[in-house]
Amino acid sequence: MQKLFKMKILLIVFVFSFWGLSAKTFAQKITSQQLEYSPTENLSKVTTSEYLSEVIEIPLKNAEPFIAVGLTATLYKNNKSITFYIRVSGNGTDWGKWNVIENDNEAGKIDFKFLSTLQFFNRNSKFIQFKTNEYSNLKTLTFSFISPGKTPKNLVEENIKRSRLQKSAAGIERPAYINRKGWGCPQDENVVSRSLTNVTHLIIHHSAGNTVSSDYAAVVRSYWDYHVNTHGWADIGYNWLVDPNGVLYKGRAWKSDTQENVIGAHNSGKNGNTAGICFIGNYVSNIPSDAGLNKIAEISAFLCDKYNIDPEGKSYHAAIERVNDNITGHGQSGGGTSCPGTQIINRMQTIRELTASKIIDITAAPEVVYTYPNSEIDSSYLTKPIVIEFSHPMDKNSVETSYSISPNIFALISWNDNGNIFTITPSSPLASTTEYKVTISTDAKSFWNVPIAEQLEIDFVTKENDNLSLLSVYPNDGDTDIDLDATVRLQFDGPLASNSLGGNVLFLDDEENNVSIRVNTASYSDGIIEFYPTSNLAENKKYSIILKDGISTTDGYSFGTEKNITFTTKSLTSVLDDNNPKNYELISCYPNPFNPSTTIQYQIKEDSRVSIKIYDIIGNEISTLVNKFVKTGIYRSTFNAENLPSGIYFSQIVTNNETKTIKLLLTK
Repeated sequence: MQKLFKMKILLIVFVFSFWGLSAKTFAQKITSQQLEYSPTENLSKVTTSEYLSEVIEIPLKNAEPFIAVGLTATLYKNNKSITFYIRVSGNGTDWGKWNVIENDNEAGKIDFKFLSTLQFFNRNSKFIQFKTNEYSNLKTLTFSFISPGKTPKNLVEENIKRSRLQKSAAGIERPAYINRKGWGCPQDENVVSRSLTNVTHLIIHHSAGNTVSSDYAAVVRSYWDYHVNTHGWADIGYNWLVDPNGVLYKGRAWKSDTQENVIGAHNSGKNGNTAGICFIGNYVSNIPSDAGLNKIAEISAFLCDKYNIDPEGKSYHAAIERVNDNITGHGQSGGGTSCPGTQIINRMQTIRELTASKIIDITAAPEVVYTYPNSEIDSSYLTKPIVIEFSHPMDKNSVETSYSISPNIFALISWNDNGNIFTITPSSPLASTTEYKVTISTDAKSFWNVPIAEQLEIDFVTKENDNLSLLSVYPNDGDTDIDLDATVRLQFDGPLASNSLGGNVLFLDDEENNVSIRVNTASYSDGIIEFYPTSNLAENKKYSIILKDGISTTDGYSFGTEKNITFTTKSLTSVLDDNNPKNYELISCYPNPFNPSTTIQYQIKEDSRVSIKIYDIIGNEISTLVNKFVKTGIYRSTFNAENLPSGIYFSQIVTNNETKTIKLLLTK
């Protein structure tokens, strides 16, 4: 074991008890301790830009359900390039990986400070070590250790504040959320001294820490403690928090039950006119969950509706003195940080669009936005439920009494939680190759008693059997003259299970060898298999696509048969009758000038490896027309420049013994 670091500790212990709003009373402690470290005395130089601390014993004992660690450094001068790494150990010998610590003060809101994001480690961690690229610039360094206490199992569920739809509602409803007592905040739900702001912009954050526990209420308590007892803020900085399971937490206390537009502490000192929403987790490289993104959109939709914000628009943000997206990330709103992480930044437009889709006009007639089956489906599965999705939550009784199906069937009727998706699940398989009609009359009304504008009719024919169907293919079986770099596209009538495709979709040449391909996996959910060869296919050759019966959908419907699709590639070169040319030369390019294609004719006086390439005027390679061994003869090759701009190009031929170049002029 490395030498255990001994030092004088300034130890501040904060202990809070919290009580939920359930019928039973219980208590739980949040414990945090701060430890000051003297960096100038106890760092050892590893390299010219790396300094390592000695092993530090974590003073916090019996942490539950994890240990959260924060780091605050006071600097002699501002330096945005300063970096810290932390690792922990259970015994001081076996260490975990180094965790890079993100600076929450990148924008320099507080001079001469490094304020780390909170890091989470296993509760059995007993020792900590850090390293940094700074030495002489460090004045003081303080660690914060937090044990938020394990959340009682019934605490969260008993304190979910569920939104109850009301017929008199003037707008969309707030999604269900965990109140402050529900996640164990030691402070009150509302604090009358809170300052209000006119919310014009929503700022999306990530917490930047890789959580090691699914007890997200404890994670929220850790942030409250870190913000209050380390940063010295009045409350947790965020207005709302969302965990990866899609659970919403009320953050900073409101002024009153109707005044939630309080100023937070989340946007690097530029908090006016904002509400801060934090997605718990680190999304620099981790992919955010769909459930979490959907909940961010739900609370954003409510806030946009309440404060008259266009979720897809831009407006002047007074706090940063410029026009900005109304929904944006911390780093894009004057924060000067990498928050909310690359993976959320890349999805910011999706968040805006998803938010906009959730804002509805309750006075408008509800529309049908999706049905299964629909007009794009040739035939319906025998056992798959019939689904009708409306644009608004519906009055369920009015829909169920206005619905009919012919021929009549026995079925289970169900709804989603939002009340806008109506599902009819047959009690037994529908009759095969039979015409059905589903009707919903104009007696069907929205939750706010607005009827649908016109009667809905869905006509469909059932399949002969309950298998996945292939709707379309390219190339088709028997096709000829197919491009050498053609993309193969197979459209099925259901979302494809990716694990069912390996070994069940084959692409073979005429000698039954596998052809190397690149696949677009993003289209599987749309029932599409799309791929293309990694290098051009051979000219005038037959290729086969073999589909086997094991291909299946994500909901378990299999292809159930085998299909072979064969096609022939085009021939780009042709040989003329003169098999004994007297001269070897690149004879001509005709027409020249040309638009959009031209024919290049060349003569070979002896068997040779031949390459013909096209280059633009600055020498960039545009295309390879020929790259193969050819016998003596006169040949032609076609150059198609349909997708190229007008200009001068060059065609160069290279054989075993000679190279020659001619000029081509493309005019469009």
